[in-house]
Amino acid sequence: MSFDKRKRFHSESRFAGKSSDTFKQPKPLIQTTTLWDFPSQHYGDAPQGDGEYAGVTPSYVIWNLLQRYTKPGFKVLDPMCGSGTTLDVCKDVDRVGIGFDLSPSRRDISKADARKLPLADRSVDFVFIDPPYSNHIKYSGDPACIGELDARQPDYYAAMEKVFAELYRVVKDGAYLAVYVQDSFAKGKDFAPIGFELFLRLSTLFQPVDIVCVTRHNKKLKRNHWHTSAIEGNFFLRGFNYLFIFRKNSSGDESRLKHDDVGSLSFYFRQVARSGGHAVVTPDVLAEAIKKDKVALDQKLVRKDAKKSFKKSKSPMNFRKQKKDKKS
Repeated sequence: MSFDKRKRFHSESRFAGKSSDTFKQPKPLIQTTTLWDFPSQHYGDAPQGDGEYAGVTPSYVIWNLLQRYTKPGFKVLDPMCGSGTTLDVCKDVDRVGIGFDLSPSRRDISKADARKLPLADRSVDFVFIDPPYSNHIKYSGDPACIGELDARQPDYYAAMEKVFAELYRVVKDGAYLAVYVQDSFAKGKDFAPIGFELFLRLSTLFQPVDIVCVTRHNKKLKRNHWHTSAIEGNFFLRGFNYLFIFRKNSSGDESRLKHDDVGSLSFYFRQVARSGGHAVVTPDVLAEAIKKDKVALDQKLVRKDAKKSFKKSKSPMNFRKQKKDKKS
């Protein structure tokens, strides 16, 4: 089926209440282990989301999460909604789906940046997010898109920290959050363990509940020449995604960072790691170090930001821009 036909079919089946007799996939089942494997991208009589969309999420994953962590009528947020898979699953199971994206693909997805959502504090019952895994895929081309950031650079993680802070703000106390993510490997570049990096940052705000491994069935994995290249190049193809499940616990647990401490975690983490006082900087170690030396760390952060701003102001590109502005 061509992209245009799939798009037209999706619009007719989802918004006009029609369905297709030709589309039939196995019904989803509740998963009981931490290794999930699904027979197809979609389930049931109609697709959820668009299978041709770059980086589409398997609807089986979202269905299982909603069965475990939500009830009918719950508000479910997807701040990077893509082709709308989460919204379609919500309709199937009688949940209220709320979808945002920098580049909305459907009329029931609102335009917004996940770092600044137009939602009230503690207003949603569950969050699912499938963020970009570095800049392998071109989504909107918008310079503000996190998908334009390389996961081998600190800017990607600083951006994701802001997303997690915003999700902490809008989710209700005691509610759950799920993050679907994959590590990043590109030939000729360093390996980026995105899963571990994001788990650490999430743990400073939310209480970890579990980690699920979801088998990937990417089309590329079915191409023989990709496996040949992996052998010849001595690298591995990405065979799974992490599914991190967290809970917002605001019961006064002082071992975790406060909401106001996020946004600078990458800097704090590097400073604590460089101190050499710990073999491994766990979330609890990081929280304790910030609690003890936050004033000194913040002073270093201010100096660092000032130095960065000064260098930026003296850059040739900024000089040319200032010169151009004066002429205009």
